[in-house]
Amino acid sequence: MKSCVVIFFFLVSLISSDKAAPPPGIKVRITEKVKDLGLMYLKGLVNKQFPIEKRFLPIKSVTLTKLQADPAQVDFRFQEKIGLQFKIKDLKFSLELQRELNVPFTQVNIIKGTTTLTGEGVTATIIVRMNKNLQGHLNVEIPRDNCKINADTIRTTSTGFTGPAWDFLRPLYQYLFNNQICPALQPMINNKLKDLPMMRTVYEDHQLDLDYSLTSDIAVTSRSLDISFKGLMSVHGQAVDTDSIRPGKEPVFTETNKMVYVGISEFFFNGAAMAIYKSGPFKFNVPEMEGAKKAGQNIVGIKPGPWTAELTEAPIIEISKAGLSATVNFKAQNEAHQKSFLKICKVKMNVDFKERLLITNIQKLKCKDETGKFIEKFKTGVVNVLLKVITKWLVKEIPIPLPAELSIIDAKTQYEEGYLVVGGGLNFIPLQSSSNAGG
Repeated sequence: MKSCVVIFFFLVSLISSDKAAPPPGIKVRITEKVKDLGLMYLKGLVNKQFPIEKRFLPIKSVTLTKLQADPAQVDFRFQEKIGLQFKIKDLKFSLELQRELNVPFTQVNIIKGTTTLTGEGVTATIIVRMNKNLQGHLNVEIPRDNCKINADTIRTTSTGFTGPAWDFLRPLYQYLFNNQICPALQPMINNKLKDLPMMRTVYEDHQLDLDYSLTSDIAVTSRSLDISFKGLMSVHGQAVDTDSIRPGKEPVFTETNKMVYVGISEFFFNGAAMAIYKSGPFKFNVPEMEGAKKAGQNIVGIKPGPWTAELTEAPIIEISKAGLSATVNFKAQNEAHQKSFLKICKVKMNVDFKERLLITNIQKLKCKDETGKFIEKFKTGVVNVLLKVITKWLVKEIPIPLPAELSIIDAKTQYEEGYLVVGGGLNFIPLQSSSNAGG
């Protein structure tokens, strides 16, 4: 049944190393509080068209035109060490099937028309088991004994020259609905999961990739499920020596009273820092300042215009209960005037979430030059302009593995030794063009 597939796909689409591996860079906890969000997701599919890829079928597309589900009749829960369980009672739906089939070698469409299929009294009980395959993708198992779907009534109304023939097949539709949906669910879901990208390019100009493959099977309790992602950034096409990256600690979740928790370890940040260091120099533009700051800009020698910066060592990033901090060694040079700086900076930062993006904000900078002397106070404000440009580049917005329709709201960050945890709610905003959503 389409609705069951979509609820499940909404949950698992949130989503490998084998040796004595570092901790996961990112962990996501989803709690039982997402039930209402799942119903919103289902309702958002109404009036969305789902193209049929197998062109030999006489069905061109399917549109869900109506979906009625009483929240009191929808039961979604986690089954400890197993997976997800769905129970739905008295669901009603309508599908509109666009029919199309041309006579070979002609443009004559012999079955053009629509068939509206309406189901009432739909009940479903589905248990979904989850695991990680060898490629780091999520896989599901839906044993036949754990899936029962039935509709009390299936009705059809068809248009077109062959419409009466399609309506004559109504008993066949009901038989197929009640007996063939369950066997089709597992391969359909796994085919979708197989196509989910486990690698994303996050810095287009330097071709830095972020690996989101799973590091372990899904951990399921009676109130939540935890998904562990590698969360390793690398230069495109280059192997990564994970032993050279500060590991931090595996994020630990202690609550289930919010919809979602995202844990991020030092390994994630230091892997990103190592990748940026290995990616080589980068270019940026220094703006021209105004007033007294412009005079200071001239004294220090930070000329406006194009600059090139290069990390001289991989930055070291630490997370403690006091927050996030980094040590950054870099060299910056004005391309026109050949004026250069070599600096060592201590940076204090905090973390915010905006929709599905992790954003690191600079709070405090303390730098010294290559001689070991701290920059005089009147120069620091000007030099910080340069440093903020560099550090902002180092900590660009990083996507967190959540579906495009979801965003984190009311996020609160808690810092621990070696990792941080952000907890919040989820907001669902249907995409304007989601013709293949939930397909």
